[in-house]
Amino acid sequence: MDDRIYFYANIVETQARFPGYVNERITRDRAIPGAGYYKSYQSELFDISQGYDFLNAQGYIGFNLTRHVGAQFGYGRHFIGNGYRSLLLSDFANNYLYLKLNWKVWRFHYQNIFAELAVNSDKNTPEGQVIPKKYMAAHHLSYNLRPNLNFGVFEAVVFSRNNGFELNYLNPVILYRTAEQGLNSPDNVLIGFDGHWDIFRHVRLYGQFMLDEFVFRELFIERQGWWANKFGIQGGLQYVNVLGIDHLDLRAEFNLVRPYTYSYSDSAAVYNHYHQPLAHPLGANFQEWLLSIRYQPLPRLLIESRLINMQIGEDDKDVNWGGNLLLPNTTRPGDYGNTVAQGVGARIWLAQFDVSYQLAHHVFADLSYVMRRKDSDDDQRDSNTSWISLGLRVNVGRQRFDF
Repeated sequence: MDDRIYFYANIVETQARFPGYVNERITRDRAIPGAGYYKSYQSELFDISQGYDFLNAQGYIGFNLTRHVGAQFGYGRHFIGNGYRSLLLSDFANNYLYLKLNWKVWRFHYQNIFAELAVNSDKNTPEGQVIPKKYMAAHHLSYNLRPNLNFGVFEAVVFSRNNGFELNYLNPVILYRTAEQGLNSPDNVLIGFDGHWDIFRHVRLYGQFMLDEFVFRELFIERQGWWANKFGIQGGLQYVNVLGIDHLDLRAEFNLVRPYTYSYSDSAAVYNHYHQPLAHPLGANFQEWLLSIRYQPLPRLLIESRLINMQIGEDDKDVNWGGNLLLPNTTRPGDYGNTVAQGVGARIWLAQFDVSYQLAHHVFADLSYVMRRKDSDDDQRDSNTSWISLGLRVNVGRQRFDF
C-alpha cells in the first residue's frame, strides 16, 4: 500500500527588485506575477529603493488509487497544453488549493481539477479581512487517435458561492455548461480544444482553441466585431534534434486572444486568481509570435534563447478596451467594432538568452540577459529595458517575466 502514496513540497523565500515594466504590472494588479503575499522594502546597502520580499510555497500528497486512477491534493498550479503558453490553463498565477483526479484508461486520459481561488490580492483586501474566495472546476479529456495524434477537450467554470463550493460541479463527468444552466446561475464557463500531431519523427504540430462566448451570426455572417465573440487561438511547431543535431530543439508559436476574453461582469467569476490571469500572462486583446531555441551541447550545460513579439492594446483614460481582466466587461465603450489590439496600441519585443551549468545534483549556476523594447502609440508609454543576472540556483525553477 505504501508504494501508492507520494508527496512533494518546497518553499522559496525571495527578496528581489524588478525592471520597470514588471513594477508597472505589480502596481496595476497589486500582486507580483506568480506570487502571493508580499511586502516592500528598501536597502541602502544594495541601493534598492523599490524591492519586494515574498514567500512562495507549494506541496501536495498523491495517491495511486488503482493502476488507472490517481489523485492529488495540494497547493500549487497546473499547465494544460503542448505550447510555451497555454490559453486553457497555465502556471502563471499564484499557487492555489486544489484536488486533482487523473484517469487513464486505454487511449483516454481524463483530468479533473477542483480549486479554491482568490477574488482579490491581499493588497486589495481591507486589513484584518480574509481574502474573498471563489472556485473553479475544470476537466480535460484527451484521446490518442493514433500513437502520433492526440486530441483534447477542455471545460472550466469559475464561480462564487457565499456558502462554499457548488456541489453540482463535483460530478466528475458532467458538462459544466449543462449544470450551470440547470442552476440558473451567472457562472463563467469556458470550453476549449487542443491537440498535437507528431510528423517526420522530430516535428510536432500543436494548437489550442479557447471559446469563452460567441454568437454564430455575429462571428461568421455579420462580422461587425461584436464584443462578446470572445475566443483565443494558438498554433505552434516544435522541432526536436534540428537537422540531426542532438539536443538542439526549436519552437515557433502564435497566440491570439480577442478583447474581453476571460473577463466577466462580476470579479468573482473572472478567469483569474489573486489578480493574475489563469491562462496567458497578457490577459486578452493581443496577438503574439514566439521563437525559442534550446541546446544542450554537454550533459551539464544548457543554453536557451527566446524572441517574443507582442502586439497589445492598452486602456486609455480609464476606457476599458478589453485587455485588463480586472475590469468588468460592462465598462466597455461599445458593443461593435472591437478588434484585436484595440485601444492604445503597442508593439513589444522581448529577447532573452540563458545559460545554465549544473555544478552538482540540483545545483545550477545561471547567467541571463534580457532585453525588452516597447513602442507605443502613446510616446509616453515607450520603454527600453535590459538587464543581466548571475545566480546560483538550488533545486528550484526559474521565475520568468516574459510579457
